[in-house]
Amino acid sequence: MRVALATCSRLPELDDDGPELLAALAAEGLDADVCVWDDPAVDWDRYDLTVIRTTWDYWDRHDDFLGWARRVPRLANDAGVVAWNTDKTYLLRLAEAGVPVVPTTWLAPGESFTPPRHAFVVKPSVSAGARDSAAYEASDEAATAHVARLHATGKTVMVQPYVEAVDEAGETSVLVFDGQVSHGARKSAVLSRGAGEPELGSWSMSAREPSDEEVALALQVVAVVREWGDELLYARADILPGPVLVELEVTEPSLFLQHAPGSAQRYAQAVRAWTERASSRR
Repeated sequence: MRVALATCSRLPELDDDGPELLAALAAEGLDADVCVWDDPAVDWDRYDLTVIRTTWDYWDRHDDFLGWARRVPRLANDAGVVAWNTDKTYLLRLAEAGVPVVPTTWLAPGESFTPPRHAFVVKPSVSAGARDSAAYEASDEAATAHVARLHATGKTVMVQPYVEAVDEAGETSVLVFDGQVSHGARKSAVLSRGAGEPELGSWSMSAREPSDEEVALALQVVAVVREWGDELLYARADILPGPVLVELEVTEPSLFLQHAPGSAQRYAQAVRAWTERASSRR
C-alpha cells in the first residue's frame, strides 16, 4: 500500500518527527513518499491514502489549499474537515455543542475594537504557529493598530482573555489517533504580554502526561466532531489550564512523537488501518 505524506516546499523532509514517522510506517508495511502539496507533478491518485503532515504555508494561500484538498481523492483528514478547521471560527460551533473553550470575541473587517480592561490576546482566525498573534496588557492601545492591520488584509480577528495560569503551567496538547488517546505534550507559554509577535520556535516542548480532565476534554471534542459526521485519523486538542480548549488541530498539527516513546508506532498503525479502508473503496 502506498501513502503520501503532504508537506510544503520549505520542509521537503517533514519536521523533526519525519525520520521516526517514516520508519514506523515502513515497519507497518506502508510505502510512504513525502510530497509537496502544490507540486503539479504529483499524481495523488496513485496513492491509497494521502495524509496531511507539514503543509505549513497554507495560511498565505488558503483558497488554493482548500481547492487542493478537494481534488485529492483519498485524504486524511478529509477536505471537509480541512475546510472548517483552517478557520478558527469552528470554536463557535464547539462552544455551542457544550465544549468549554477560551471565551472569544470575533471582529470581522470593519467592526470596531476597544482594548479590553484585562490582559488579552489578538490573533487572526486563519493562522498557525502563533503567526500574526500577540498578547497585550489591559487596555493597551497598541493592539488597535494590530487589529487594523489584520482587518486591512481581510482577516477576521479573535480577541481572547490572556489565561495567566499558562505562564507557569504551559499548554497541554492531547494527541488522539483514530479515536484513541496516544500521548500528551507540554508547550511553554507562546505569547508574552507586550512582546509582540513571537519568533517561530521561541517556545519549548516537553513530555507531559495529560490529566484525566484534559483527556476527557479531548475525547469530548473528538466525539462532537464525529457527531458532525467527520471521522478523524488524527487530532490534537490544545488545552489551557481550566481546562479549556484553545484550539483543535486536525489539519497539519505537529504530533510531538519524539516526546512519547511508542507514539510513532501508534500513529503508523492508525495510518495503516485508514489506508486499508481507503484502499478497499478504490
